[in-house]
Amino acid sequence: MYAVVSESRRCVVSVTTEAQFISSSSSTSSDVNSVSASCGSKSHPWHLEAAAGQRINISLLDFTAMSMSDRPAERVEVTCRQYGYVLEKWNKRNVSVCAGGRALLRHSHVYVSDSNNVDIVQIASDGAQSFLIRLEGKLFFNL
Repeated sequence: MYAVVSESRRCVVSVTTEAQFISSSSSTSSDVNSVSASCGSKSHPWHLEAAAGQRINISLLDFTAMSMSDRPAERVEVTCRQYGYVLEKWNKRNVSVCAGGRALLRHSHVYVSDSNNVDIVQIASDGAQSFLIRLEGKLFFNL
């Protein structure tokens, strides 16, 4: 069974080996008054924590891409339709969570962390975007 992450005051997700999802409906609102209280905002990012020794595998399920490809006359090639970004403080990385380009894929890989914790900031949308961010803890061995 897959779990959709619910917002909590702390915006902390304990990442396990079972797939979990952050939905686009959890993203920040464009309403200035609600941005500061929403999980996924710049001031309150989603903080993902996996068990020690695990990395976090992050991917994107983009339903916006599928709805756009259903209407070829309106299809516009987008280099990167950005939904947010992943911040990994340990190695000072900032990776975009985006979809687009020639291949309008529903599921695309975003990032595998180098540590067991990262933050995700979602970019406020106009409501037309429909996506899930998939999280999964993975144990990696250095050979």
